[in-house]
Amino acid sequence: MTEQDLKKNKEQLDMLMCQGRYNEAKVLCDLLISATDNCEGNALLEPHKNIRLKLAQIYASIVIETNNKASINNALQKLEQAGNDAYSVFLKARIFWMQQKHFAALTLLENYFVVEIKDDKVEFGADSPYWQLNAGTKELVLNLLAHGYQFYGNLYVANALCLESFNVAEFFPSKVFEYCNYLFDAHYLFMPREEYWQAHLKFDDLFKNVKKFKHKKYLHKKHKKIRLGYVSPDFRHHVVLLFIWAMLTQYDRERFEVYCFYNNAREDQYSEYIKKNITGWFNISALSFKQAANVIYKQEIDILVELAGHSQHNCLPILAYKPAPIQVCGIGYFATTGLRTIDYFLSDSYLVRSNIESGDIVASDEVQIADSDWFVEKLLVLPHSHFCYVPLKDMSEPKEAPCKQNGYITFGSFNNLTKVNDTVLQVWVTILQCVPESRLLLKGSMLGDEQGNELMRQKLLSLGLPENRFELRGFSEPYLTEYYDMDIALDTFPYPGGGTTCDALYMGVPVITLGDGSHGGNFGISLLRNIGLDFCCAYSFEEYVDKSVQLASDTELINALHLGLRNMMHSSPVMDKKIYMQELEAGYQHIFYRYLI
Repeated sequence: MTEQDLKKNKEQLDMLMCQGRYNEAKVLCDLLISATDNCEGNALLEPHKNIRLKLAQIYASIVIETNNKASINNALQKLEQAGNDAYSVFLKARIFWMQQKHFAALTLLENYFVVEIKDDKVEFGADSPYWQLNAGTKELVLNLLAHGYQFYGNLYVANALCLESFNVAEFFPSKVFEYCNYLFDAHYLFMPREEYWQAHLKFDDLFKNVKKFKHKKYLHKKHKKIRLGYVSPDFRHHVVLLFIWAMLTQYDRERFEVYCFYNNAREDQYSEYIKKNITGWFNISALSFKQAANVIYKQEIDILVELAGHSQHNCLPILAYKPAPIQVCGIGYFATTGLRTIDYFLSDSYLVRSNIESGDIVASDEVQIADSDWFVEKLLVLPHSHFCYVPLKDMSEPKEAPCKQNGYITFGSFNNLTKVNDTVLQVWVTILQCVPESRLLLKGSMLGDEQGNELMRQKLLSLGLPENRFELRGFSEPYLTEYYDMDIALDTFPYPGGGTTCDALYMGVPVITLGDGSHGGNFGISLLRNIGLDFCCAYSFEEYVDKSVQLASDTELINALHLGLRNMMHSSPVMDKKIYMQELEAGYQHIFYRYLI
């Protein structure tokens, strides 16, 4: 095989990768690597060592991109045999991450790139290979480091790395999504509200040169039904689907048409079901922002609803082109997008209250439009819940509270442990110290990691909680029956639980939540008050502790809640699909008529 042959095959390989034909690319890559192995002694092929290294890296990239766990060891072996450089080190760390070897991945990156942490920021040594990297590889290294530090709870360092990833990124789509990561991860921090607000406003600056579509009202007036477009990466097995299922399957077909624009190459049985229940389905995952916007524009969508916000694989850049005359965001995000082409943000009467206890927002059975100092969008305020929770699988029946048998109270949380910051832990330990013999049960992916488990163990011990009063469990499926071991769930802050809170309540476990007055921080408040659990809602650290301790003192009430919460949810606005859709569709009609006037 000549150098020209190798280069020609490498070009074919690049084409297959660009087209997303990863299986074919993997086979070709394997053949090319074998060809170089067989000719290793040939002097003509000595210059091909660099090509061989590139092939090994491409092979590893395919394994990572396709999440092909069966080929992980083969990919690592090819990288080792081909030589070593900074990009290969990154790929090895990325593969370690796939294998759940989080500490190994982070340690490899720290050692190779000579990483130090100073004042909640990462610094690279003067002799670090980092300084020789191109912008694209720097971005990848920073991004993976951010994931590593976030996994182990070093949130301010992780957030600073997200911002640095944005600063070094050169490819526009990468720059956009690195900034989205930065904004999303800011939810985990106690960031001053003004700083948080200003950070979101800067997102709009990324699209100042985007040419927006023009819309003619007469085209939309002639539609016999209002055309709703939903755009999301989560029309599949995903926690967000629990909150949008009613939107996609229970809409009024006499008044609305529904089109889904799906930003994900992976489709499953839920995707197929949705396709059969809507007017039109478009998979836009392979398209550029502008191409996707053009697809939406051609459908003459009246109201376009983006369901991911700044979360992963979101479609906000598409909405920057204004492909629909009315654009809404909600469900998957709880703060302003910062994007001024979005007209409304989905909300409810509990989320918008800056001080819920004061009653400064008058309850109403009508949809309201509200302004907020912290949103560039107007708020589309539904009377009750802004979402409808629909479990999509059979869930075991609730049981009696474990305290009836144990003789002590078990507090707990199955939330993403990234949300369990040091302040949350301190407050939780204070609660346990006020409730004699009580226990704390935590479950999450970090706790299935040896170093992560030990880190949490040491934190709890340092806060004064003896080891016999807490239990740490790694993540596992199925996990819902493990709620049988918990009496009271404790919500996180400033980033409260979502799907996890709903699951806990549906399994009969009461949840104590803390609302901080912000739109996102009040999610748990909205959920609990809609169900009728006002006595589980707190508005300060002190009240959060007091309400937890108070509930813990009443085992009869706890047991009654364990046996009755599911029925309370079924009869509440949180799970009443009919009422929810009536209110949501009234909101859609209201903003559509506002546009037409």
